Formats: sequence, C-alpha cells, structure tokens
Amino acid sequence: MIGSKFPRISVPRTVGVRARLLAIVLIPSLALLATGIGGATYLVQDGRKANRFAELASGTTAPAILMVEAFQEERRISLLHLAGDNSAAPNLPASRKQSDLALAAVAAQGEAVSELRPDLASNIDGYNELYKQLPGLRAGIDARVLPAPQVFAVYSQIIQVITLASLLAAEVAPDAGVAVELYKAVHALRAAEAVSRTSSLGSVAVLTDELAPETLAELSGYIGDGRGEIAYVGAVLTGVRLEQWKRITSGPEWQRVVAMEDAVLQRGPIPAVDRKASDIELPMDVTEWQTAAGKVRTDLLQLWEDQSADAHVTATNSGNEISRNSILGGAAVFSLALLAFLGALLLANRFIGRMKRLRRDTLELADERLPETIRQLSGGKTVGDGEIARLDYGTDEIGQVADAFNRAHGAAVAAAVAESQTRAGVNAVFLNIAHRSQVVVHRQLGLLDKAEREEESPERLDLLFELDHLATRARRNAENLIILGGEQPGRRWRNPVPLVDVIRGAVAESQDYTRIHIGRLPDTQVTGAAVADVIHLLAELADNATAYSPPESRVEITGNLVGRGAALEISDQGLGMSAEELAQRNAVLSDPPDFSVAALSGDARLGLFVVAKLAVRHGISVRLSESDYGGIKAIVLIPAELTTPEPIAEQPRGFQGLGNYPGAYAQPAGISAAPEQPAALTQRPGLPRRQRTTDNHPGTS
Repeated sequence: MIGSKFPRISVPRTVGVRARLLAIVLIPSLALLATGIGGATYLVQDGRKANRFAELASGTTAPAILMVEAFQEERRISLLHLAGDNSAAPNLPASRKQSDLALAAVAAQGEAVSELRPDLASNIDGYNELYKQLPGLRAGIDARVLPAPQVFAVYSQIIQVITLASLLAAEVAPDAGVAVELYKAVHALRAAEAVSRTSSLGSVAVLTDELAPETLAELSGYIGDGRGEIAYVGAVLTGVRLEQWKRITSGPEWQRVVAMEDAVLQRGPIPAVDRKASDIELPMDVTEWQTAAGKVRTDLLQLWEDQSADAHVTATNSGNEISRNSILGGAAVFSLALLAFLGALLLANRFIGRMKRLRRDTLELADERLPETIRQLSGGKTVGDGEIARLDYGTDEIGQVADAFNRAHGAAVAAAVAESQTRAGVNAVFLNIAHRSQVVVHRQLGLLDKAEREEESPERLDLLFELDHLATRARRNAENLIILGGEQPGRRWRNPVPLVDVIRGAVAESQDYTRIHIGRLPDTQVTGAAVADVIHLLAELADNATAYSPPESRVEITGNLVGRGAALEISDQGLGMSAEELAQRNAVLSDPPDFSVAALSGDARLGLFVVAKLAVRHGISVRLSESDYGGIKAIVLIPAELTTPEPIAEQPRGFQGLGNYPGAYAQPAGISAAPEQPAALTQRPGLPRRQRTTDNHPGTS
C-alpha cells in the first residue's frame, strides 16, 4: 500500500539529512578534540608509568645489592670452611644472619617487584625451593659432609637470581634510553660476581693445594668472564661513571687481583695424588686475595648501583617532562577544538533551525495529512488540488529537499487515487461477474431439480445428481467472489437449522464428499442469519482438507459444546504444514488482509480468504493446528450467540425437511427417493430426501 510505504521512506530520510548536516559541521571539531584529549591522556599515563618505574626500581636496587654481597660473603666463608680454614667457622653465623636479613629485605619488596614485572615475581618465586634448601645446606657445611662444588653451585644460583632480575627490569623500562643505561649497569654486576666466584674457588684451590683440570677450566672461564665484563663496562660508560670505572681498574686492588689470577692460571692443575708445589710463586696469600677481591667486588657493585640510580633519575625526569608537555599540548588542542566547535555551531545554527522546522512539517504531513488523504480516497471521496498541503522553504538546498518531498507527496496521492479507482473497478467487475454467474447457476439448479423429478431412469438420475453437485460447487465459487467483493450471498434462512444438517449441507457442497465422515456432534442449532455463511465456511475447510490429503484417506468432522459455543474439528491425513506456514495461515484467519488482485495471485489457498472474511463477519474463531494423523486440523468455534438449543421433536428416520437440511437440494448421485419436502425456507422448490443404495453417504441420517 502507498500509505504504508511512504512514512518508512520519508521519516528516516528527514532525520538522516539533519544528522548528516550536524556531522559535517561537528565531526572535524569533535575528532580534533578527541584526538588531543586521547593523545594527552596517553602521554600523561606514559609519563606516570615512567615515574612509577623509577620509584619501584630504585626501591629494589638497595636490597638487591645487600643480598648479592651477603650471599657472596657467605659463599666465600663456607668454601673456606670446607677447605679446612679453621678461622672461617667463627664467621659463618654472622654471614648467615646477614644473608637472611638481605633475603628478608628482598622479600619485603615482593609487591613492588610484582607490579614492576609480574613474570619477574613468578620467576623469583620459582627459587623459593632453592631458598628452602639453605638450612640443610648450611648444616651440611657445618658438618663438612657436602662437596665444595655443590655448595659453590647452590650459592651461585641464588646470586644469579638478582642478575636475572636486573635484566628483566631493564626489559620493562619506560623507554629505550633508560633500558640501555640499565643494561650497562648489569655488566658491572656480572663483573663483580665473576671476581667473587674466582676468588672463592681459587682460594679453595690454594688452601687445599689441589686444582683439578676441570676446576682449572671453570676457574679460567670465570676469570675471562670477569675481565671481559670489566672491559665492556669501560667501553660503554661515559662521564662520571667512566671516571669511577677508571678508578677501580687503575687501583692497586684490581692490579693485585689480576696478578693473583694470572699466577693461579700459570701454575696449572695440581693433581690430588701428587700435590707437588709449583715453581711459580703466588703474589698473595689467601687472606690478602680475599681482601683485595672483596674491595674490587664492592667497588663494582657500587658502580652498578650508581649506574642504575642514574637510569632511574633519567626515567623520572623523562616521565615528568612527558607529563608536563602532554598536559600543555592537551590544553592547546582542547582550546583549538573548542574554538572550532563554537565557530561551527555559530555558522550552522540557522541551518539547524530550518532543518528542525522542515522535520516538524514533514512529519506532520507524513503522519497526519497524507494518511488522512489516503483514507478519504480509499473511502471513495475525491480530493482537490487545493486540499493537498505543500511545503515552501525557498529555492536553496533545503528548499529543494522540501520540493522533492512535495513531489513525492503528490506522487503518493496520485498513486492512491489510481489504486482506489482500480480497486473499485476490479471489485465492480468481480461482483458483476459473480452475480451473473449466480443467476445462471440458480437457473441451472432449477432446471436440474425439474429434470431430477421427472427422470425415472436410475442411470440418468445418477448423471443428473452429478451435474447438480457440480452446479452447487459453481454456485459456491460465485459466492466466493461476492464475499471477497464485500457483499453477502443471496441465500438466507429465517429459522434456526440443526448443526448436523448445516454440516451435511457443507459436506454436500464439497467436491470429494465421499471421503468426508461425520462423527459425534452436539444437539444444537445455528441461527438462520448465519446458516448460509457457516455452510460456506465449513465447505471451504472441508474442500481444503480433501484437496491437500491423499485421495484414499478420510476427513473427519466432529464437534462438541464448550463454554463459548460449539467447537468443530475438521481433521485430514495430509502432509501437514511447517510451523512457519501454520503461523502465516492462522494470522490470515484471525486478521484477514484487504483483498486484492495481488493477494489472489500470490496465494493458492484462496479459500482461507473466504473463510477469514466469513469468520470475522460472524465472530467465528478458526484456527489451524497439527492433527493427530500428522495432517492439519481446523478448529472452528461457533460462538454461543449464533446457536440455540435444538427442540425435542421426533421425526421419521430418513426424513429431513429443507428447513432442517440446507444442503438437501444438492445431494450427490446414487440416492434413493423419499417423500417430497416443503420448500418454504429455500427460495427454490424442495427436493426429496434420498438414501444411497450401495454405501453410506455422509449426508444420510
């Protein structure tokens, strides 16, 4: 329908024009504002992350150095004790206490470490088992039952945790510059650990006067690692830290450590079975070596701490600068976007006002005036040009939009006029053809009645009955057109008719009547004004049931009285329908659409249109559902207003008056004669009641 399509096109398009106008004006300003605020927010957060990193990293550096020094010292004293140095034992309790304090300090920073790097915290947690071995390890050291290599390896693994933590912290640095500075500091830490390992392992060899070839190779590796790390640190450091490195490497302690390491390597391996003293003289004893190595180790750890602190200061300064610049840049972008926004609103204000008025007028025209005009046209009223409202908004772009809507409005009205005229013409043609066909069929039925009464040959009488049945169906087809055209068929009954006779009349009008079986029915009557339409409605449903079910199957009609009236069920054994089809058919039956040529051509089951029209006319409820046989069951509820109790009266079996049996004049062939009946209620002469000679017919009593 034109009236239903027009609002769907006009209203969204009107809103869309306004939205597009606002978008053209506001989107650039909003985009600039969002970009500035988003960028500033991101950079401010980035600066805060840099500050937070510096805070967390600087807080964990001091405990880490304390832990490295403590466990390096405990490792040195433990190895000396295992090597037989009796002076080392008294120092073990103090060194172990210092290690425990350092470990507790690192554990206290666990939350900060977790925030700094979650996977770093889990990695350190993985060494908890290693830390749990300390009591047993220390007991074994005290009893001197553990080999020195095992003790050396355990303490080295513990110290390696701190080196790993330093590397992981550098990976999460806020920028590449800070990360590079932290990586430089890690090399000083590695150099300090290499010097500590060398002095601890070498001191054991000197004290025991035993140096296996594999131990010598390990010791040589530590010496090479330490000197390589020292050289790399000197190559990458600058400024104050480079001067600090120079003081370490040019100091007497470093020179003495280097000389001692070289001497140990030159002596070579000392087998356990032949501890012959080497000809090479060592420049220091074990105590002096330990003291010099300890001083170098402490200086390198201090260099690591100072270099890390420099990186932390750099991160803090970088974060502060980023935050400050971001806030200033965000404020500038916000000011620019605000000025652009205000300027755009100022320029677009009058256009938006006109668009609002256009929207209001077009909605009023589409929602109120146009539907009213179409309703008047559908009702047959003519509408003049002066009655069609028009929008006038000048000749600019908005005026052109209004003019386009005026043209669409005029086209809609013209289409509605043409449709109304077409529907009126088609409806008139339908009714004209239907009435002519109805007159011809009535005459044909009258002639068939006369021929049936005068014919005595059973064979010809059967043929006449078949023709009578076909003519009855032709009359129903003509009545279908009259019903769809909005008028009522000509058949009328003044008195109520028993429900069983109404159903028999409907069966008699069905094409494949021999397959229809009538079951138990209630004793009630249908009011005379509704008899013709109820017969027509039931005949259409019965025809559908026989047409869409196998030819050898039965169609059952049963009924009973319910609280709201008489309920009838017409069940077939066909293939049924899908749930979607059932829903569509029931929607048509409950609320029949306007009948049109399009509806006729688009639906093959036109009988449902007729059923729906008749049902709505009398308030009859018709609903389709799945039957017990897998086919379709039509449930017809005839309201109590259309029924009356059936009077108690005895009539001869096999005898029905036309007032009681509306379909008597349309009996099929093969019926034997009975006494003639009155014709007062049919508008046509009565026909005799006949009994089938071969098998039972659904119309027989």
